[in-house]
Amino acid sequence: MIVLYGNPLSTYCAKVRVVMRHKGVAFEDRDPPDGYGSPAYRRIIPMGTIPGFVDGSVVLSESEAIAEYLEETHPLPAMLPGDAGERARIRALSRVHDCWVEPALRALYAHANPERREAAVVEQKVAEMHRRLGGLAELARPAPYLAGPVLTLADCAWPTTLIQAELMLAALGHTLVVPEPLRPWRTTLERHPAVAPGLEPCRVAMAAWLAKVGASPA
Repeated sequence: MIVLYGNPLSTYCAKVRVVMRHKGVAFEDRDPPDGYGSPAYRRIIPMGTIPGFVDGSVVLSESEAIAEYLEETHPLPAMLPGDAGERARIRALSRVHDCWVEPALRALYAHANPERREAAVVEQKVAEMHRRLGGLAELARPAPYLAGPVLTLADCAWPTTLIQAELMLAALGHTLVVPEPLRPWRTTLERHPAVAPGLEPCRVAMAAWLAKVGASPA
């Protein structure tokens, strides 16, 4: 059976879980031994990062590589459907999350505790996140999913990232504003049976982390 090393807070682990649920792939969730980055974990996953993925002799890190491996080994239902142009568009939409929105959110983690917060950096990253979400709204035109009528790899990382962004921004005294064209897409996405099981664990884990670091509006 496939083993996925990760935790409930990682949006990239959540992305891989969505892919596997959607494709009906059996897997076992495990915590990285001694925590990710530990010597024990690096003996399994050399990069020491999460998600870590083991399928027999295949050992992978990086969620996008894992998702595309699953697409090739379990091709139905297709999550990179269509011709070369359509598949490229799905990959491009996925990169908006991985390269632009999620990094802006991740940068805010260092500022969750008011004692270490830099207001100017927070303002910059919150504005950047909203700007990139606006770009996604213009690029995607959901119908009802980002790339068209079916769930694709373009959709899978967003649900938990948006939950984390809402909670993080609230802790920083801001409000996440999802552009109007994306709101029906988000509702549809959160109801998908491959997505829904991961939402509450993410919400609980994020709230616990914020409480642990003493996050609150300045």
